[in-house]
Amino acid sequence: MPARPAHLLLIDDHALFRTGLRLIVQEHPEVGAISEAGSIAEACALAHRAPVSGGGGAVDLVLLDIMLPGMNGFDGMPSLRKAFPQARIVFVSASVAPDGVREARARGADGFLSKSASGNDILQAIGAVLAGQPCFAVPASSGPLPDGVALTPRQRDVLRLLSAGKPNKVIARQLDLSESTVRGHVTAIFAQLGVDNRSAALLRAQHLGLVDVLPAYAGPASAA
Repeated sequence: MPARPAHLLLIDDHALFRTGLRLIVQEHPEVGAISEAGSIAEACALAHRAPVSGGGGAVDLVLLDIMLPGMNGFDGMPSLRKAFPQARIVFVSASVAPDGVREARARGADGFLSKSASGNDILQAIGAVLAGQPCFAVPASSGPLPDGVALTPRQRDVLRLLSAGKPNKVIARQLDLSESTVRGHVTAIFAQLGVDNRSAALLRAQHLGLVDVLPAYAGPASAA
């Protein structure tokens, strides 16, 4: 663990997921600068900039998706090791199949997380990896299956707008509901998805295919 705050690099081709993940990891007390890239090539290009995009010095931890355009995460490991020699690399994947976890270990990864992991699990994993411990925190079950999530049509409407970064006031106006009713729907959505905040809800909903992956995120919304 460096004496300075850790510099993280998030590599995922979905801007919505990167933004949601950033909202979670920035809460870790040991995390400082956070950079982003949408591919292996884009990530390696950051290494040639001074300082690395996002500031904070050399990258200490890379959170890496497997399915990426151009070169997948597994094949991109050697390039990332060369570009960021001191960085620890943790895969963050929608798939937690045993073969994938074994492949990550075989490629020399420092950890493996499910994209449906809770915010607390992600923060705990970051702390462990920055402390030099391997962290393959993949649960036996990565969460409820899509057919186990019973959202009403109105709750799906709220979730769709929530995924676009809309605050409660805007959701209420667009759906012609009161803000208190929207807050009730948001609370029910959290309960169905097994999460306790909007960032985690977006990650879980994306993992379950309940919302489309959007090209951009409008920014953090007000709390439920």
